[in-house]
Amino acid sequence: MRPGAHADRRDIEAGRAHGVRFLLQHFQSQGEGRFSGRARSRVLETALTLHVLKLADLDPAWQQRLRDHLLRHEAHTDDFSRLLALAALGRARTDDALEPLQRLLGTLEYAKRRKKALLLMVMVELGLTSLEHSGVIPEDFAERAVHRFSESYGAALRLIHARHSKGTSTPAAGDLALLESRQAPNGSWEQQSLITLVTMMALGPTHPAFSRGLRFLRLLEQEDGGIPFLHDVDVWLNAMIGLSLQAGALLPEARRDVSRFLARRQHPNGGWGFTDGVQQTDTDSTANCTQVLLQEDAVLFEPVVHRALDYFQALHREDGGYPTYEREAESEITLTANILLVQGLMLHRRPDLRPAMHRTRQFLRERQRSDGRFETSWSQCESYSIFRVLWALECHDQAEPGLPPDLVHERALRYLLESQGEDGGWRQSAAAPVPDGLSTAYALAALSLPRCADRIPPSCRRRATGYLLHQQDPRTGEFVSIPDQLGPRPISFDVPLLSTAMAVLALSLAQSRPSVEPSHVD
Repeated sequence: MRPGAHADRRDIEAGRAHGVRFLLQHFQSQGEGRFSGRARSRVLETALTLHVLKLADLDPAWQQRLRDHLLRHEAHTDDFSRLLALAALGRARTDDALEPLQRLLGTLEYAKRRKKALLLMVMVELGLTSLEHSGVIPEDFAERAVHRFSESYGAALRLIHARHSKGTSTPAAGDLALLESRQAPNGSWEQQSLITLVTMMALGPTHPAFSRGLRFLRLLEQEDGGIPFLHDVDVWLNAMIGLSLQAGALLPEARRDVSRFLARRQHPNGGWGFTDGVQQTDTDSTANCTQVLLQEDAVLFEPVVHRALDYFQALHREDGGYPTYEREAESEITLTANILLVQGLMLHRRPDLRPAMHRTRQFLRERQRSDGRFETSWSQCESYSIFRVLWALECHDQAEPGLPPDLVHERALRYLLESQGEDGGWRQSAAAPVPDGLSTAYALAALSLPRCADRIPPSCRRRATGYLLHQQDPRTGEFVSIPDQLGPRPISFDVPLLSTAMAVLALSLAQSRPSVEPSHVD
């Protein structure tokens, strides 16, 4: 189907069914039933792996595979990662090395000082700038460092800073012990290659933990010779696929298996981490897992859900919002919306949640921008945060009829309608050069929600579905898109199954909405 074409219900059903078949190819039915989808290789970690191997003078054959990957991919990544790749390959210029970092950081919303210090220290380690020129001080690593990831980064970076400072600074007492205590049995730190690589650079090749870290990196090496940001995000991804299948009442047996898989991954504190082996729980994974379990079997999973609701309550901040990891961090829009949705599904059983939900709804109102957008979080797509907020408000309205009206829907809908391209698609942001599949899937899902669907021209959704179906590979059924997820923010990484899962969700919601003439958006 060409971009800009209108899609009918038969087109939608055929595209959705083809997408579901693609997802099923990644379903593991033996043992614990779950979908398996690893992240793609990333230039950043591939370059740093080459760097640590050169430091240790190890494995020339592996070094060559990494070089080959960088030579094939360095021209197709962001400017900052390309700079690191050129440094690892011995071809970097240092006269303008800081400019790509400034462009990358751009409009980063959260912990900008700490993220900038992390990336600057990586540049110092690779010889792209001096410690003096970077301006980094050890206090930079501590900005809102309240969760396990930032604590580990901070400890490693203080060790690196001390080594490059030529005696002018010393690492904090206990940094070495903290890093030694947090290495997982598989050799990683928190199942992430970037934290692992930074820690290996801090400890040095002679430390016993270095060789264990190399074993983890070997496990991550992909067929293309590159290294991904992390092994996978299987808990979070299975929750997202579960939501997608539930939206269309698809694959009930697979959904049941996924629900059991997720329920068994709940941590003692009531939360979930994004994958096995990660000790740090987060509200994003927890909200999505809880929603899947509630919608699959609220009675069977009721004890699990109550523990999750208690987990959320402990993280509720005075401004009405919720953070990603720990209460001391900043509240974030998308995660707050996801939690409000889960609370709305349980309000009939937990009326004690009502006052907190009202504060949360006020937080969402106050954080909406005048043009209808919200800040983004772990997704680069502006349409994702809009979709999740509108979905949460729909659920809250259903759970508590008679709430006073607000302008959130109208502003968000106006933005979506005005930002749709002539070909029917949406871009990640106004600065993005072209539309993409994931941004369009999120926008289509938002416009297909009950309160939105009767307020927009039917042609808007038809053009959107036409664009989305044009992004489907006719041979495999995969919906193709540019990377959407961030980690660490603001660096993107690609989870290939996500685009197909979200396209299936959007098409299911669109298919459930009749094409009727709408009332206008005020």
